[in-house]
Amino acid sequence: MSQAKFKRFNFSLTDPVSKDIDDISFLPRDFKCSRSDVLKAAILSFKGLSKSEQIKILRKVCVDSENP
Repeated sequence: MSQAKFKRFNFSLTDPVSKDIDDISFLPRDFKCSRSDVLKAAILSFKGLSKSEQIKILRKVCVDSENP
């Protein structure tokens, strides 16, 4: 059994983002995937990008979303 200790964190999401997380969590048919697992997978994928790709995505979320 894993010795990992989990902490609960609260953060805000829009309804569409929350729905996207739910939709992604139901993609696997042969194993269970929680909402937290979806976020962990997203972080893992994000960390695999180059710094410039990370900044481009952050700009899209942080800056461009403020000025639709």
